[in-house]
Amino acid sequence: MEYFTFKKVNFNDHELMDQIYRLRFEVYCNECHFISQEDYPEQREKDIYDPQSLHFAAINSENEVIGTMRMILPGEHKLPIETHCSDVSIDPKKIQQQQCVEISRLVISRKLRRRKGDELYYSPDSADTAVMKEGVEFLRRHRPMAFGLYREIYHESKRRGIQEWYSLMEKSLWLLLRIHGFHFECVGKQVDVYGPVNPYIGKIHLIEQEVQQKFPKFFEYFAQNLETQYLKEFRI
Repeated sequence: MEYFTFKKVNFNDHELMDQIYRLRFEVYCNECHFISQEDYPEQREKDIYDPQSLHFAAINSENEVIGTMRMILPGEHKLPIETHCSDVSIDPKKIQQQQCVEISRLVISRKLRRRKGDELYYSPDSADTAVMKEGVEFLRRHRPMAFGLYREIYHESKRRGIQEWYSLMEKSLWLLLRIHGFHFECVGKQVDVYGPVNPYIGKIHLIEQEVQQKFPKFFEYFAQNLETQYLKEFRI
């Protein structure tokens, strides 16, 4: 992880945003075939939510974006979970008070997914699960790449007073998060949005409590460089 820089990307930073769009296209079109190349002649995957989002990137030593994720804020357009999942009820007060966001477009470059059987998010296999049961609090190797991005989103959420994360995610990502103490509750039926996904809600205070209690060293990693006023209830 020390080989990468994780950061929030200014939407007006056209060079980095262009790399983000191209990485998303590469994964969603050329690898997963969720989208058609004919529909994206510029080979950039972007949509109406990008201007309404905060974008985060993992950048290597060559200033190349090798991972990205975005945090969609309540705004002009309804959150995707509201649009695609009619059976999910979202508290309008949380929308009005900007207390919830939707996490999406988690993409990791193929350059970091070289092992046989690696999926989009380095899905945990039986060996990984066994390691966690033995008390190792942080999967080593490069599998935690997603958590460097989640840490940036966690910091931004704490600073903004956000209480809930919504997400449309694959079971493989849900499992990867779950074995690290990130509990997201499934709140609806499966839908097809860039592949089969389910709607989930993660309550940040419950995630904090579980990670801090079960994996304290992992929580220290998440709390690193976050201002102390946002961590008063925890002993770091």
